[in-house]
Amino acid sequence: MGLLHDRKQTAQLFQRWGPVIHLRDADSTGVPRGLLQRQEDRGELLRVAKAAFVQTADWEAADDVEQFRRRSIGFGLCVVEDAHLTGAAAATLLELPLLSPPAGLPIAVRPGDPHIGPDRSPYGRIRHGHLPLVHRTIRTRVRTVSPAYAAVDIARHLGPLDGLIIADAALRRGVQRDAMFALVGKMQAYPGISTAQWVVERADPRSESPLETLGRYAFIEAGLAAPLSNVWMRAAGQWFRSDHLIPDVGVLLEADGAVKYNDRIDADDVVASEKERERKLRAAGYGLVRYTWADAVNQPWRIIQMAREAAELRPQMPVPQDWTLASPWGPAIGIRPTA
Repeated sequence: MGLLHDRKQTAQLFQRWGPVIHLRDADSTGVPRGLLQRQEDRGELLRVAKAAFVQTADWEAADDVEQFRRRSIGFGLCVVEDAHLTGAAAATLLELPLLSPPAGLPIAVRPGDPHIGPDRSPYGRIRHGHLPLVHRTIRTRVRTVSPAYAAVDIARHLGPLDGLIIADAALRRGVQRDAMFALVGKMQAYPGISTAQWVVERADPRSESPLETLGRYAFIEAGLAAPLSNVWMRAAGQWFRSDHLIPDVGVLLEADGAVKYNDRIDADDVVASEKERERKLRAAGYGLVRYTWADAVNQPWRIIQMAREAAELRPQMPVPQDWTLASPWGPAIGIRPTA
């Protein structure tokens, strides 16, 4: 059998099993393990875990996050049966947002005494600890912890901001806050658990992006009340939705995170619509602030400063009260206008 035959069989394995294959996948389809080892020797396959492989060309074309995701899948396919990916590895498989690209090796957790030292390998690490059955799931053929567990674990190990981003996303997906509190309650002796409790108390299911979480965090970190997230307000007979509202002073904050105009044939119309929207909101008595990812990450104090300035410049009229957290049209048909 030659190179072309090996390539054809290898391609069929990846078509069937996905971007990461295990030696047992070859066994289950009658492909000799030696074929994968030959392809690794040729440089066409790359070993990402003890018995897991990716195609080298696809790996080299992937960005850092995707490479980490595939490395996590490989590690997850090779660990013992009661081990579940956690931390950043779980977040990438569960499609939960991360503040920064994941670094280091994947980590898994298995039920057991947390005082037992971790099992280490060149491909990842396995910790021991509290892991209820309800928080075990499967993604991409790999055992992983639940979104609630991932949020608590990331808060413990990566800190409040990373944890808040994950917890906001988990709640937005329908995870119950009580489920996270229950985990915190069972892990009171674990390092970093006070940070996890802080995160669970302040997580907001109405926050719709990491940038919006960063905007809220700027206020929380400064010891101020967090602005309300994604609020509807009435102006000039129309309803508009804003990323944040500081209700006591009538200031709206918009998180400008995405590229809105590039390569759009209607860019001029979008800009004109935004300007008209802001004109109506200002006329209704609101102050407006726009902040960027750079503001939120590098100078969060600037968001607070801009909000205070907007409050001072707001029209000399009563603070608007015609706003609501619920969609004016109801949950089934409420539509968010272009921001």
